[in-house]
Amino acid sequence: MDELRIAGHLIRAKVRGEAQYPLSLLSHFVAQLLIVALDLVAIWVIFQRVAALGGWTRGQVLGLYAISGTAFGIGDVFVGSIERTTEYVRLGTFDKFLVRPAGTLVQLLGNEFEIRRVGRAAQPLVMLAIVCATVPIRWTPAHVLLLIEMLVSALALYSSLWIVTSAAAFWLPSTQEFANAFTYGGQYASQYPIGIMGEWVRRMMLSVIPLGLVAYVPAIEFFGVADPFRVPTWASYSAPLVAIPAVLLARLTWRAGNRHYRSTGS
Repeated sequence: MDELRIAGHLIRAKVRGEAQYPLSLLSHFVAQLLIVALDLVAIWVIFQRVAALGGWTRGQVLGLYAISGTAFGIGDVFVGSIERTTEYVRLGTFDKFLVRPAGTLVQLLGNEFEIRRVGRAAQPLVMLAIVCATVPIRWTPAHVLLLIEMLVSALALYSSLWIVTSAAAFWLPSTQEFANAFTYGGQYASQYPIGIMGEWVRRMMLSVIPLGLVAYVPAIEFFGVADPFRVPTWASYSAPLVAIPAVLLARLTWRAGNRHYRSTGS
């Protein structure tokens, strides 16, 4: 609880600092909105040529995009800044986090918090609300629970990916591009039905980086899509079984990286 309180103080301080420059904050917020909107434009262009994509209608694909994008956007706000670990380790300035009376992860996330990143989550969240209001969905208690599970589990998995790939900086000199391939690349791939992808991509999305198990598979049940892979219904509700081990792995990896850190020797 003490560490969470410290993180809260750091985040509030960062927000107050960014609020001192409202024009800059607004411009960055709008820029984030526009960047995310490009993915939406890509989906719109695709459905100008086809009526369905891998058996999914436009509304269903937009729903998958919105669920993945909302979880990723929220993770980007609170955890995405950890990707700067590479810079701190390379310059040897990670030392300052080790001498303070709080966990390095909490300090780093609070110290690098940027409210302007909210723009990445805002647009998919609005689209999710539109999809839920316009796309035919059976609104049962089980489906409400399923939607919450998808969002929370995807958020946990994206956050874990950020932490694990950023922790690689403690062993490798430059990991930014490596990390982006899994985080941003994985999020982009999870916006679309995996049935349209090659076999090796499907295997990766369902096993190596199991984003498909927290987004695509639950969305099949949520939207009532005909599943070409005949995934059992119970698997649609098993996203937490993927997210929880991912969070534990991220915690262990970060701790191991901290123990391995040797500064720059200066």
